[in-house]
Amino acid sequence: MEKKTMEIVLGISSVLMFIVLLILVHRTGIEPQGYGFTGALVLFVLAVSFAGIQITRMD
Repeated sequence: MEKKTMEIVLGISSVLMFIVLLILVHRTGIEPQGYGFTGALVLFVLAVSFAGIQITRMD
């Protein structure tokens, strides 16, 4: 797969994962919700960081 295509796919999938996590936090009713949203944001940042590292390693 081309590097540009891989970057687009990983970016879109990361955003979709973040949206799903936010919906799950809202539906499960975690109290306080701030912790759930913070956890979702941390997972999103980790996913984007990991994707960026993998893209830079591609040749």
